[in-house]
Amino acid sequence: MKKMIVAVAIAAWLPVVGQATEPHLVYPLQTQQINDEDDAKIYIQTRYPATDSLSHRYTKRSLLGRHYNFVQLNPEGEPCAGSIVVSVDNDGQLYRLFNNLTADPAACEVSTPLPPRPHQLLVPPSGEAAEASMQVFDPDPRTSTGQALEEGHSNVDNIYIPAEAYSLAQGIAVTLSGGKLYLANPRVVAVDIESMVELDLGPLQGLVSVESGSDFIFTRDQHEFRDVNAFYHLDHSLRYLEDLGFTGELALFDAPLKVDAQGQSANNSTYLDDVEILAMGVGGVPDSEDGDVVLHELGHAINGSLVPDWQGGDSAGIGEGFSDYWAGAYSYWVQRNRSEKFELDIFANWDGIAGAMKSQRSLNDSDARYSPEFDYRAHVSVLGTLSDQLWSTPLFQSLKQAVQHHGEAAFDELNRSILEGFAGMGDGVKMYDLARSTVDAAARLYPDKTYASILEQHFKYHRIIRDEVELVASSSVISANDNGSVSLPAMLVNTSGHLLDSFRAVLHSPELNWQHEMSVKPVAEGGAHLLMADIPLPDSLQCGAKVSLNASITTARDSAQQSRTSEQQLSFVYGQPVLKLGTQQVESVLADARLSPQGDKLLLGENLYALKVDTGAVAQDFAIYLSLEHRRLSDLNVVLRTPSGSSISLLNYQAIPVSEYEYLFTVDSLPALGDWLGQPMSGNWTLEITDRVEGEAGKLISWGIGPLKGYQCNNHSEENKEITPSVPGSSGGSINLLTLLAALMLAAVRSTRKYTQ
Repeated sequence: MKKMIVAVAIAAWLPVVGQATEPHLVYPLQTQQINDEDDAKIYIQTRYPATDSLSHRYTKRSLLGRHYNFVQLNPEGEPCAGSIVVSVDNDGQLYRLFNNLTADPAACEVSTPLPPRPHQLLVPPSGEAAEASMQVFDPDPRTSTGQALEEGHSNVDNIYIPAEAYSLAQGIAVTLSGGKLYLANPRVVAVDIESMVELDLGPLQGLVSVESGSDFIFTRDQHEFRDVNAFYHLDHSLRYLEDLGFTGELALFDAPLKVDAQGQSANNSTYLDDVEILAMGVGGVPDSEDGDVVLHELGHAINGSLVPDWQGGDSAGIGEGFSDYWAGAYSYWVQRNRSEKFELDIFANWDGIAGAMKSQRSLNDSDARYSPEFDYRAHVSVLGTLSDQLWSTPLFQSLKQAVQHHGEAAFDELNRSILEGFAGMGDGVKMYDLARSTVDAAARLYPDKTYASILEQHFKYHRIIRDEVELVASSSVISANDNGSVSLPAMLVNTSGHLLDSFRAVLHSPELNWQHEMSVKPVAEGGAHLLMADIPLPDSLQCGAKVSLNASITTARDSAQQSRTSEQQLSFVYGQPVLKLGTQQVESVLADARLSPQGDKLLLGENLYALKVDTGAVAQDFAIYLSLEHRRLSDLNVVLRTPSGSSISLLNYQAIPVSEYEYLFTVDSLPALGDWLGQPMSGNWTLEITDRVEGEAGKLISWGIGPLKGYQCNNHSEENKEITPSVPGSSGGSINLLTLLAALMLAAVRSTRKYTQ
């Protein structure tokens, strides 16, 4: 569904609490041969309780195997919400289950599909195959021209569309009947909805046709253009799916997809899954003029074909995000050879900017973070994150990175991986289920390419995927103890959201000549395990030197499942950093997010702090110091703004499970600071701290900016010395996934530390 405005009423931002955060995906340690649905049913019933009433719902074939979907029935024979899916490879070997069974089918929530609503259609007559050319927007007039055509026009009908905004598509399959050409072929057919229950019908435009030997050449001021444009984009995308390998037994649709380009009078388009019709809206900019909106609705049809019981859990939010991605990926393909790409990270940049609502969605929401305890519905903000953008962003940003690494082949290969990721999902799917399935699909389809690691990196950045046990640091600074040893301020935390059977970590610091193994069984949800060892300080370690900590962490959810291993790394510096200008002691309580007096909106907690600098310029030794306390760091966005107005984000809603933080940011650890080199330091610097989730208070302790003078070190004889700064960077690991998060790990934390356990 295309819906461009997110309501600000309390119902829009109030999240829906899900039933559980336990992952539904099960990777059995012991595999076996499963040849048909009977074998799959026996496998389930011999291992899972409350499955006596199990009923086979469907079997789907995918690129990598088969997927047997079952549902529990209540005593009345009605299907329960939820499902269990047995996935096997192309040789019939079991490799995964999707388990969303209910514990008590007798008391389950019933999930009965609604029957198709009554309707009447006007459809093209049957005939013989033919071809014709079509004049279309590809994908829309703003993108094709690279211009904001709407500027200076308040009425969308008055916007001048230059000739270069149109494209001529040739050789498009149509139907010849009675001397006329109609918009119909084996993939898509343009219809006119004459009547339909529960639908605010658009104008009855009839069927679009041209004389045999003519072409479908219309402009946007003619209503026929809408049918032609929608038909072309659907046909092109459906042919693309065939090229990806979704033909024959893998075909997504067993009949032509029906579209009414003016099916609804409202400024909204919908894929009506009960009758399998795309009904496009005509309010504002007619939706069928924007290729993004047409392909978005096709995305819903693709989604429903891949997983017929697509409902519950995060399915609605995922569906919107995938559909935005499917549209955005095509717009990216159209612009792939341009040196300057037009609004690449925007969905619906014709309908959304020139239509009545004038609202777009982003494909690059770097602030979006996932909270597994909530269900993500369509178009709903959960703790400050729009569900649609939370799913579309990691997909689209992965595509951009994949194209950089692997060239044009990445368009097909990543899209194939994303589509295969849906295989084996079922009723109640959560984002972390589909994210893991998508990463697995990419790894199995393209083991010699980096698609799996790229996808995993972006899913982890948005906290959709998490390493089950994460290595985190409360400080990036280590100092010598009185006995000449050092203690690494790090811990291993179970961030999986559920109890783990066990974990084993092999830790190694080459600079400290130290190696250690840690095993824990069982591992409580949220359990934190500190590294408290006193490590002898090598005489060769210089003040300001980098110290790395590498960890190989193997986790097991239970004894019957395959374990997972992740490689993580943290970086520290030996010595306490010293800023030439010192720091400003604030001790200021941070304003928390809160409800409006009317109780219908969530107001952000906004905090501003100023620091005046009299002289100097930003140089290579420039550093930023930040010290704060907050029990839920993911609530906060911290931005530093220069006197000239440029800004950089220091903390971007990142979930790090410690509650006191001191950070030192340098040009080495936060490369974006390099853009400030040479800028004058004189003037007022502003620190902006925004809290977007109510319920947890915090405090800014101190902050400062200026040249980094050096480091103070307590050596074995307790003498202090200062040297030229050498600040390490961070790489890898589940906490420091991207450059920004790497900077966060370079934190100098107060000597008194609190841990969230």
